[in-house]
Amino acid sequence: MTTKCKVEFYTNTNDKEKLGISTMDSYLKILHKLNLKDGPTVKELAKEFNKTERSIQLYFKKLLDSGFPIYKDDKTHRYYFSYGFSLDKTMLDSDEMMLLQLSLNQFRDVSDFDKLTNKIFNKLSKANVFNPYYVKYDDIEDISKDSPLIEELENAIKNKYHIKTKCHNKPKILEPYRIVSYDGIWHLVAKDEDDQKIKTFMISRIKEIDTIEDNYSVSHDRIKELIKNTHSAWFEDGTNFTIIVKVYPQIAHYFKAKNFLQSQTIEEELSDGSLIVSFEVSHYEDADNIIKSWLPDIEVLEPLEYKEKIKQELTEYLKRLG
Repeated sequence: MTTKCKVEFYTNTNDKEKLGISTMDSYLKILHKLNLKDGPTVKELAKEFNKTERSIQLYFKKLLDSGFPIYKDDKTHRYYFSYGFSLDKTMLDSDEMMLLQLSLNQFRDVSDFDKLTNKIFNKLSKANVFNPYYVKYDDIEDISKDSPLIEELENAIKNKYHIKTKCHNKPKILEPYRIVSYDGIWHLVAKDEDDQKIKTFMISRIKEIDTIEDNYSVSHDRIKELIKNTHSAWFEDGTNFTIIVKVYPQIAHYFKAKNFLQSQTIEEELSDGSLIVSFEVSHYEDADNIIKSWLPDIEVLEPLEYKEKIKQELTEYLKRLG
């Protein structure tokens, strides 16, 4: 008769150094936390594993690609297994679970170690349970965390150092705040010393940086709040205005179920089922993709300038179609 056994992991630093804990162990620890319904965040795991948040995001992407039904709560930013899924229902029997625990922690001289652990991990990554949920995961641009440029940039951000770089072949001094992914593309959010405005710079276009070891004084909490309220790489510092739209009944339920921007507010529900929805943005591009993707069942009401911009773009598009 097959029984299940609980997997526990060493967390002592000396044990980790002695045993050479592998990347596979990091995957297993994440799965273990998900199975316990801990709902870990990327930030928490990055701190625990002493890795970058981007590395943890790539771990989640690998687990999703392997077939694990994992979803992210957009409000709390915590990750969970889809409802009804549990590792207790996988194909692993007690012998395999025991070998996994012992071999990862101390018995590195087990015969056919690699063959056996690969067999076990393959089973673990292909859970033997049909799950009706499938969560789409946006592709993220790949940047090497081990590149000297990224390491220097991370160091400058952690220590609040200024950096010197080039933008359009012109030297710039920046206060680097965070490396942020907008629509899967990595950007540096930083203040430009030339005009004292916070902007975004595509990481792929930053070819070299020099660290200037003089600290800036902006608090991490202030930076966190600022980034929390940015919606796209089109962010413009010092600019903030409201877009108001009418959402027609055919798609109203989508806007009730999800905030497409963090600043989304349902201002009014009309008698025909339509919604009046507002967004606080810093640039028209913040809302462009949302509005255009829901045409013709959404209408811009304010500002009039933006409404005319949408009309003009649609008119030009129809002309091109002939």
